Amino acid sequence: MKPAFVLMCYLSGAPAGVLHFENVNTCGYFKKHLNEQYVVIGEDQKRYSCFCKLVKVDEKRVRLW
Repeated sequence: MKPAFVLMCYLSGAPAGVLHFENVNTCGYFKKHLNEQYVVIGEDQKRYSCFCKLVKVDEKRVRLW
């Protein structure tokens, strides 16, 4: 098991994606640029909310960026 930082993004409350990073600075960089962005789908406008969280992962099963 190895510590990693997971970036979890939600599009108006629905899970939109997860990435695992080795470094908290990289996770924070992507969070900063993805958080609070708006996506227009049809006539609806949806907002991304992203969070970084410290987790433990198995290096053989999860690719770390």
